[in-house]
Amino acid sequence: PERLRELATAIDPAIRLEPDAEQVLQDVADDFVENVAAFACQLASHRGSRTLETQDVQLALEKLWDIRLPGIGESSAELRLIQRRPQAHSDAYKQRMQLVRKSQSKV
Repeated sequence: PERLRELATAIDPAIRLEPDAEQVLQDVADDFVENVAAFACQLASHRGSRTLETQDVQLALEKLWDIRLPGIGESSAELRLIQRRPQAHSDAYKQRMQLVRKSQSKV
């Protein structure tokens, strides 16, 4: 909670956080870290390591949240840029979208 107050004060020195707001922010931060850490551990295990490395955390952040931290992990091994593949849409989806567009053009 102290770090949250420091962050809030850095953003706006006059701001005050209600206890409930602090708790919500703390819960969100805890969940975020827990999810990223768990996925990063799975990635480390998948590559056959029992050591969590920066590249595991970086990849977890990219895959889960589309977050890229420049300069993190690149000194040990250059990380490849993860690009999301465009989703392949089903024929049914394409047909529905055509109907939507057609109905919008008539209006």
